[in-house]
Amino acid sequence: MLAVITHSLISPVEERSDMEPGILTLVSRMVHAIHAANQRRLERQIGEYVETNGGRITDDLERRIGQHFC
Repeated sequence: MLAVITHSLISPVEERSDMEPGILTLVSRMVHAIHAANQRRLERQIGEYVETNGGRITDDLERRIGQHFC
């Protein structure tokens, strides 16, 4: 079965009440939003790829997904 790999290179922003919003917080939130959008796009593309290749995940299709998208 295809395992969806989520990249954890970017750690989640910790929400703290004592942290004043600043430029670093803003940039961090923007980076996380872009990363999440890219992840959703990649998952959508993989879904479309599976549909165009029979709609069933086989070992061969999983291997091709790994080669094509990673």
